[in-house]
Amino acid sequence: MGLFGEAKPKRVVVKEYGRDSFLGLINPIMTFLLLGARGANYRSSYQDRLTQKMEDDAAAMARHGYRIVSSREYARPAFGIGYVKVTYELVEPPK
Repeated sequence: MGLFGEAKPKRVVVKEYGRDSFLGLINPIMTFLLLGARGANYRSSYQDRLTQKMEDDAAAMARHGYRIVSSREYARPAFGIGYVKVTYELVEPPK
């Protein structure tokens, strides 16, 4: 609810997933050590959790009348950095 009544839902919502991977820019040496020590298992489990979070959010947004308009992945695998930006658009207002 808004300050002076019911707030209108936003027409376009952009959500980003995996931005926490940018912590690798702070200390690249530590990032290389962690990626080397944990290997592919750590990256795949992180991707699985991220994918599950995106699917859960997509279902929740669909219940509120939004649909996915675009999804784009940005990555720098050498640094262990990557994130996904998903754009939702309001198709029908919630009832």
